[in-house]
Amino acid sequence: MPANPVFNESEVLDKARDLFWERGYHATSISDLEKALGLSRSSLYNSFGGKRALYDLTLARYRDDSFDFLQGTLSKHRQLRAGLKDLFAQAILSHSPNCVNGSKGCYIGNATTELASSCSDALKFVAGNREQFIDIMGAALQKSPELELDRDQCQDWANYLFVIYNGLQVVLQTGIDRDQLQASIFKAVDGLPWKE
Repeated sequence: MPANPVFNESEVLDKARDLFWERGYHATSISDLEKALGLSRSSLYNSFGGKRALYDLTLARYRDDSFDFLQGTLSKHRQLRAGLKDLFAQAILSHSPNCVNGSKGCYIGNATTELASSCSDALKFVAGNREQFIDIMGAALQKSPELELDRDQCQDWANYLFVIYNGLQVVLQTGIDRDQLQASIFKAVDGLPWKE
């Protein structure tokens, strides 16, 4: 009986995510994954359940890391407005230092545009991702002394911020000037009903 392959699962998931992120789900073949990950087809299926199961694992891992980043960024600021601006500024910097070629956008955003309209499981995942973002952001808005909003208003503004945040991920791929993009995003954050 052959021995089970020994590999670092975290590294394999990161490499798989990067390949899917660069090429998209449909354009990434099992052969591409074998080559990039250094695993045989049978090892991929035995360890991860196949291409789609591997892709779903990479999405879940990315989502979890993104929400850790979101919560960590907001919690390190005493003022929510500053935390939101920092969150958006870091998103701008993380994908492309100069907002020119090389920006791959948001991994989950890319999954949304590629799969959500044709796959109910993908749609369920990205809808859940949106709901979780709105829950986290809504809670941050509700507990901030800088705003006076009821729960429904917090959810509405959290949805607004989700739309802005995800729109930012798409606009990053257009080669927009980073300073211009940041100014627009900060204007959107300033548009919340802050106390004077």
